[in-house]
Amino acid sequence: MKNSVLNFLGKDSGFGDNNNSAYIEENNNLYIIDCGFTVFNKIKNKFDFNTYNNIYIIITHLHNDHAGSLSQLILYLWFVYNKKATVISKCINIKKYLEITGTPEEAYDIKNNLDNVSFIQTTHTPFLDAYGFIGTFGGKKILYTGDTNSLENFIPFFNEIKELYIDVSKYGGAHLKIDDIIDILYDLKQKDIDIIFMHMDDKNYIESIINKKAQ
Repeated sequence: MKNSVLNFLGKDSGFGDNNNSAYIEENNNLYIIDCGFTVFNKIKNKFDFNTYNNIYIIITHLHNDHAGSLSQLILYLWFVYNKKATVISKCINIKKYLEITGTPEEAYDIKNNLDNVSFIQTTHTPFLDAYGFIGTFGGKKILYTGDTNSLENFIPFFNEIKELYIDVSKYGGAHLKIDDIIDILYDLKQKDIDIIFMHMDDKNYIESIINKKAQ
C-alpha cells in the first residue's frame, strides 16, 4: 500500500527469505519494528544512522525471524556509529536474550513503551510471550498485531485506528488463518480502515481468498 504509515523491509513468514520487518522515519527518529535474521544487512545498507537523533527498535517477540539480528544491529550502531539503540519491548526474556548474545549493556537501553507506542499482549505460541501494539505515527493511529493466532485483544481498538497491520496465514495454528477472519476484515474495510497484510506464508492463496470475498 503506497500511502501506509509503515514501510516494509520484508513481509515473509518465518521460513521466507525476507523476515517480517517494518520501519518509519519521523521527527529525525528511526523506528524499526522487529529485526529478524535477514534484516540486519537490509538495514545496514539502507540507512545513514548519523541522520537520526534516536533509533528505536520495537521487538514484538523473540522468535529468530523477529529478533535474530537484534544484537548484531545494536553492536553495529554502537561500534560503527557510536550510537546507543533503544529497544522497546515487553518480552519477559529480552534482557536475557541480549546478554546471552553478547550485547554490552552500555550499547542499549530497554523500555517497555513509548509515548506513542503501547503494547498489547496476544497469543502466538506457548513457548514465548508475544505482543502487538497500538501506536501513533504521522498523525495516524495504527494497530500492529505482530504474530498472533487471535484478534481478541485487538478488537477493542478497532474503532480508534486508521490502519491495521495484520498477520495472515493460509494454515493458521500459531497465526491468523485468512479464511477465519476474512469477514471481519471485510467489515473493517467498509469502515475505511486500511488493512495491510504481513507475515504471509502463501501470498497467492491469501490473495485468492481476498479477491473471492471482494467479488
